[in-house]
Amino acid sequence: MTTLIVDLDHTLIDTDLLYESSIGALKSKPWLLFMLPFWFGRGKGYLKHKLVQHFQIDAAKLPYNKTTINYIKTRKKQGDKAILATASHEFYALAVEKHLALFDDVMASNKDFNLSGGNKAGKLVERFGVKGFDYIGDHKRDIPVWEAANLAILVNASKSLIKKTQHFNRLILSKKN
Repeated sequence: MTTLIVDLDHTLIDTDLLYESSIGALKSKPWLLFMLPFWFGRGKGYLKHKLVQHFQIDAAKLPYNKTTINYIKTRKKQGDKAILATASHEFYALAVEKHLALFDDVMASNKDFNLSGGNKAGKLVERFGVKGFDYIGDHKRDIPVWEAANLAILVNASKSLIKKTQHFNRLILSKKN
């Protein structure tokens, strides 16, 4: 039994919640455009925290990736645990988890910490050990996580990402057209 760690943006869903929350917040409150540089200056986690205060997502309406969901369900049937680990804000991640009822736990960004790239790899190694988890993701910023993972699972993988990860123990679920 291995723990499956699942990324959210462009992996579990076919969009990016930082982008969606930025656009959503600016549509309803255009004056926030002037606040974004100040929030970002305090860190990406803080920026995401502030955007959550101005834009709510409807988890039921997100564009979920059926390939990823089916893979998670297959792994869960095999007895594996699934954990959503995302750089998106914890408020959004918990809404997705509640809607799908598919995950055993959630790890996400908060106002003080952005769970992405090397930060995510460090937290996962701290919790599960090196090679103690499989990781499903979509982007080059996931490379530090895949380096620490037992199995690198690629979704929506570009040709360049496939090439960069050729030395990993990996599974390619889907490729970009």
